[in-house]
Parts: sequence; C-alpha cells; structure tokens
Amino acid sequence: MSGTHSSEKPLPIRQTDDGQWEVENSPGHWTKCETKADATAISNAPLLLERSFHTDYPNDGIAAELEETAAVLEKYRISFGSRFFRRRAKVVRCEDPDSSAL
Repeated sequence: MSGTHSSEKPLPIRQTDDGQWEVENSPGHWTKCETKADATAISNAPLLLERSFHTDYPNDGIAAELEETAAVLEKYRISFGSRFFRRRAKVVRCEDPDSSAL
C-alpha cells in the first residue's frame, strides 16, 4: 500500500473536563469511551477500513486488526460497524463472509 494516499481521516477524539474520552462517530454525536485506547480504535476505524481495501489478500494482520476494532465497536453498541468489520475481516482472509464461523 505504499505510495497511496488515504482520503479517510480519523474521527475526532476529545477528552472532557472530567477525564472521559469521547469520539465523534457521526456529526454531533459523541460516544463516551472507557479508555483512550478504545476512543482511538473507533477514531481510526475509517483508516483501517480503507487499508483493508488496498491490501493484498489474504492478510491475517489486517484481518486481526479489523476483528479487534469490531470488538471495540461492539463494546460501545455500534452494532452495524461491528458486524461490518467482522465481515470485512473474513473477506481479507479470503473466507466466505456469509459463513457463521469466526
């Protein structure tokens, strides 16, 4: 993927006055996160997704990152994103995305 330029950007992230980490996962909607690492994972999800479309298949490393991000999305009840990232991980591994086995 070297030499390509990402059109995606990380989602905005901030720390509130009380120390809570938040990520803006849609305009004006901030999701509160337990840790900076969780907020960063959600923030970087668009970048990871774009990388997954520009990698050689199969790629277990990218697939593992997609699954880790899916787990964080699921933790914060971002269900559609979680399911999409899990499905994308299967595609990157050259597995059947419709199979129920993870």
